[in-house]
Amino acid sequence: MKSMDSLKATVQTLRGPNGCPWDKAQTIQSLTPYIIEEAYELVDAIKMGGIPHIIEECGDVLLQVILISQIASESGQFSIENVVNCVDQKMIERHPHVFGDAAVESVEDVLIHWENNKEKKEKKKR
Repeated sequence: MKSMDSLKATVQTLRGPNGCPWDKAQTIQSLTPYIIEEAYELVDAIKMGGIPHIIEECGDVLLQVILISQIASESGQFSIENVVNCVDQKMIERHPHVFGDAAVESVEDVLIHWENNKEKKEKKKR
């Protein structure tokens, strides 16, 4: 089974000196339409329900994230590890009922806690 490291290496090769001219020419900004397109294709695959198609489209969305992260890494902005760490921390913070001492009994309770935490964070940012 291939790993994230294998995909990262493939993208690095595509953007490297002997890589693909199209991939090497991309910027974060130039990928915007592809990100949107791939997200819509994933939604369509989910609606249609074919697991192989959903897997393929999830991969296409993941590729966009890896490609954007590689481009950013090349200029020292951020890496895929930064992206993974950020979303991991966000999930932990948004689930104090799993990773902390908050108590919830329903989906509604989770949503209330999520909104309260989101409001607190937005106040801190201001």
